[in-house]
Amino acid sequence: MPPLTKSGSDEVLRLDIAGREVAMTLRIGQLNRQLVEALQDRALDLLEIAALVYCADAAVSRGGPADQKMGEKWHRRFVATMPVRDLDFWQRESVIQALEETLMFLSGDRFEFSFSTKDEPDAELSRFFKFGRNSSWKPHRVLMFSGGLDSFAGAVEEIVEQKHRVALVSHASSTKIAPVQKRLISALSKRYGPETCRHIPMTAQLKSRSTAERTHRTRSFLFAVLGSITATAFGLDRVSFHENGVVSLNLPPVGNVVGTRATRTTHPKTLKLFTRLLRLVFENDMRVDNPYFARTKAEVVERISQLGMADQIVETRSCADVHNQTHQYFHCGRCSQCIDRRFAML
Repeated sequence: MPPLTKSGSDEVLRLDIAGREVAMTLRIGQLNRQLVEALQDRALDLLEIAALVYCADAAVSRGGPADQKMGEKWHRRFVATMPVRDLDFWQRESVIQALEETLMFLSGDRFEFSFSTKDEPDAELSRFFKFGRNSSWKPHRVLMFSGGLDSFAGAVEEIVEQKHRVALVSHASSTKIAPVQKRLISALSKRYGPETCRHIPMTAQLKSRSTAERTHRTRSFLFAVLGSITATAFGLDRVSFHENGVVSLNLPPVGNVVGTRATRTTHPKTLKLFTRLLRLVFENDMRVDNPYFARTKAEVVERISQLGMADQIVETRSCADVHNQTHQYFHCGRCSQCIDRRFAML
């Protein structure tokens, strides 16, 4: 994969994958310019690396569910070359090892990186960031917010019980999810005050129907990078994914769902590997954790009710089959996430 290059539009990243051009939109919203301008060059390098990895993951098929050789094709090998701003850092053996080991465990794929010096190191920040208004507002915590039961419970607990201001970083993989996230955050703001939470939305989307693989095992790597950059911009060193322990371990529901066939988004080892890499990049005590690892989904639901937000449970979404959601049916009722949600509610 040759390097990411700037296109005519400052919000599009382009790369070549085996001679095929793939384009991606990547934007983070609502951070003010002063916060972003204080970020290190290597933070922007990391953002581009995460974008490249996400593009490659989504643009190259593993074979498809109907392919009889999907098992053989599940494990892919990517050789990536790209320019960076901080070449000395990215050429360190410890850094390359941490990066490649993280992606191997998360995706089951082998990524091999080689780096060169970036010709235009001072690319405009507006390529990645849609700046919000200047403000002195600062959160106590940065949370990844999907709009599901677990992430909503985490936000409620931080605001109500811990009395914390929270930055809620979210990505809407579907246009059907973005309004859900906005409604939930609006409900929190109305009930507990507009200063208690701020929404940091992000867009990561391949363009021109470039998506050939929908398992997206490296998506959480991109999210962790975006969350850590947001935390760093605010002077914080912690990012949290809230996911109950059963989902985090993602025990295989059937015999052939082994290894990374079962997603490892918030697996304890994944979070440990994220933390190791991010500490090297930011040179601080950055950590990515999951405060809900010891909880069940039923306990998550109970916590929302105890803290007075049970009326918003109906607004949360847990279904894995997002693309087939309708105005009448928000959940398919068939996927493991829907079944898990139903048992928890009952």
